[in-house]
Amino acid sequence: MPVDASHPNQLTLEIKDLALDGTGLAQHDGKLVFVSGALPAETATVRITGQGRGKLHAEISELTCSSPDRRDPVCILAGKCGGCSLLHWHDQAQSQWKQQQLQNTLRRVGRLECVVEPIRSTQAVLGYRNRAIIPVQERDNALKAGFFQRGSHQVVNMNHCPVLDPRLDALIEPLKADLQAAGWPIYNEDTQKGLLRQLVLRAGVSSGELLLGVVVRDDQFQGAQELAEQWMQRWPELVGVVLNVQPKPGNTLLGPKERLLAGRPWLMESFAGRRFQIGLGTFFQVHHQQAEALVDALRSELQLQSGEVLVDAYCGVGTLGLPLIQEGVRLIGIEQSRESIERAQCNALLNGLEDTDFHAGSVERRLQEFLPFTDVLLLDPPRKGLDARVCEAIREQPPARMAYVSCNPATLARDLALLCADQRFELTKVVPFDFFPQTTHIEAMAILTSSAAQL
Repeated sequence: MPVDASHPNQLTLEIKDLALDGTGLAQHDGKLVFVSGALPAETATVRITGQGRGKLHAEISELTCSSPDRRDPVCILAGKCGGCSLLHWHDQAQSQWKQQQLQNTLRRVGRLECVVEPIRSTQAVLGYRNRAIIPVQERDNALKAGFFQRGSHQVVNMNHCPVLDPRLDALIEPLKADLQAAGWPIYNEDTQKGLLRQLVLRAGVSSGELLLGVVVRDDQFQGAQELAEQWMQRWPELVGVVLNVQPKPGNTLLGPKERLLAGRPWLMESFAGRRFQIGLGTFFQVHHQQAEALVDALRSELQLQSGEVLVDAYCGVGTLGLPLIQEGVRLIGIEQSRESIERAQCNALLNGLEDTDFHAGSVERRLQEFLPFTDVLLLDPPRKGLDARVCEAIREQPPARMAYVSCNPATLARDLALLCADQRFELTKVVPFDFFPQTTHIEAMAILTSSAAQL
């Protein structure tokens, strides 16, 4: 594409795709150009702002041909805040891009030619997030709270967020005012001094209960309990306020030590026909409606029968496994976090589900114990996907049916290629779910059947 002779650091580019962080992708002289705020099918004059090996970074100077799917974002912080990257793109275009992104990744990374089913999109594209961790910083002698600016640790101060559950969104501004008035010293990442680090907000979408966490460097200070009791009185739906102590520098969000300031340390939630206790640090899908749609799809595909054993690897607090079982089906859960295992056991008792066993430990170490009598295997690993040892153990003792739930198309494609090598498994279905509207993130469900089971 041409260079503007009067402005040598400016280019006119055609945007071909999106990067995973939501920036537009173009090419110039064999280099990738990442253009902030640009969308596919747009043409723009851009200003080069930085460069690296084989790539350039740029921002739009003039949008000469706009995408028909471009829209005005609903948030005044769009383009600054790193929480959302696609607010300026119509929802249908977002969903179509995500489906194609998953299809392309399966082909490119996994060499898999399966057809990805139409994405399960949602009408709940705003106000859906049931959890937020909001960093706090001091700037100009005032408390600032919000999500980080893209590519930095600089907080973009906010009072409202359109993707948050409205009940959580309503807490942000008054909480900031109260904490400013309390005068607690705010943690400084550079000096590693100060106290207040983050706010954690959780909502029970079905129950309406709210849980509030305050993350601090240490708990040697005054006035926290009094303020927590004031919050409990002000907001009747708030069931607990928890102080979380995270003394270590770095990006770890929550620490291992908690102190209950008021109420109880968990909220109750109804999800996919089950009741769950959810603590401050409990992993629970942020889009309630879409997560229930995923459970419905898993039920339909796995068709669990009485007498079968379902092994739920990376089970967390039983979010997926507990709703899938019915009378006569045994559930075995494996999870690294002992706290999550204890919560899963509690959730099983809460729902009167007795034929369940939950085991603390790594899936790499524990899964082989249960594979010899596993009928159905459910995998829901973190973004890094499966360890190669897990793939090999599954291939050596293949269950008849398997579901793999993933939030990372690249590691999903890599692992499916390993599992399906030599036709050990047949990949029968891949379905994307839009769990994270206004971002590039995507959830996917893959269904596999053992070739041995088909003989």
